[in-house]
Amino acid sequence: MSKDSKIFIILGPTSSGKTSIALDLCKIFDGEIISADSRQVCKFMDIGTGKVPIKSDINLKKFKDRWELNDVKVWGYDLVSPDDFFSGYDFADYSLKKAKEILEKGKIVFLVGGTGFYVDLFTGKMKPSKVLPDLNLRDSLEKLSLSDLQNKLKALNEKAFQNIDQKNKVRLIRAIEKELSIDVRNEQLPYLDDAKFTYIGLTGDRDYLYKRVDNWVDEIWDGGLIDEVKSLVEMGYGDSSKIKGIVYKEVFDYIEGNLKKSEAIQKTKFNLHSYIRRQQTWFKKNNLIEWFDITKDDFKEIIYNRIKENL
Repeated sequence: MSKDSKIFIILGPTSSGKTSIALDLCKIFDGEIISADSRQVCKFMDIGTGKVPIKSDINLKKFKDRWELNDVKVWGYDLVSPDDFFSGYDFADYSLKKAKEILEKGKIVFLVGGTGFYVDLFTGKMKPSKVLPDLNLRDSLEKLSLSDLQNKLKALNEKAFQNIDQKNKVRLIRAIEKELSIDVRNEQLPYLDDAKFTYIGLTGDRDYLYKRVDNWVDEIWDGGLIDEVKSLVEMGYGDSSKIKGIVYKEVFDYIEGNLKKSEAIQKTKFNLHSYIRRQQTWFKKNNLIEWFDITKDDFKEIIYNRIKENL
C-alpha cells in the first residue's frame, strides 16, 4: 500500500442515497465499495437492509465472496447467517484487510454505510473490544427485556451505559458481555496507518429525510419484504436478534398477528425516524465530515469535484 492511498467514506442517515452515489463514483474513479452497515453483513436480509435501491434498474450479480452492482464490486454483504455472531472486531478485521487488497490493485476504496460505529472502527477512531464472545452469557441476556438490559449495564458501568445506543439490544448485550467476560484476543488489527481518509456526509432537512425513508418503507413493504421475513422464519431465524431489529421486527409482528399492516408500517416509519436522529447524533461527534445537502440539484457534482481534488 502506497503512502498516498486514498479512502473515501460515504456516510449519512438511512435512505440518504449513499449506495447510489457511491456506485456512480466508483464508475467514474475506478473504485470498489466496502459496506459499513451492521445488518448488511447478514445473508438472506436484502430488502430490509437496503442492499439494493428498490425500483432501480441496477444489474445485480451475486458471487460467493461479493456482490456486483452495475459491475461495481461490493464487499461486506452476506458474510454471516442472521444468527451468527459478528462483532465490531470482526468487521474491523474484515474491512481493513479488504481495503488493503483493493488498494494493492491500484483501485480507490469507498467505505459506504450508516453504522457510525463501523466507520469509526475502520478508521481507528474507536478500538474494538478484545473481549471474546461468551455465547452462554449472551443466550441468557437475549431473554431479558430492553429495560432489564439497560438497568443491568447501568449497574455494571454507568459511563458505558451513557455512551451507548440505549435502545439497541445487541449493543447493550455486547457491552454487558465486555463487563463480565475475561477471555481476550491477542491479535493486532491491520490498521491503514498510511491512508488518507476523506469523509463525505449526505444530509438534508430532517423532514425531507423522514419523507425519503417513509417512501422507502412503503416501497419495501410492497416490494417483497413480507416474503423475505417469512422466508427467514421458515429457515429457523425467527428468534434471531437481527429479526427483532428495526424494520424486520415490525414485519414479524404483523406476520404473527400482533399488528395490523397499517400499524406495522407506521411503526416502522416512526422507529426509522428515531434511528435517523441517533445516526445524526453519532456523526456530529466527527468534525472531519464534510456535509453535502442532498436537496440541492448540484450536490452530486460538488461531491465529484471534492473527490477529484483529493485524489
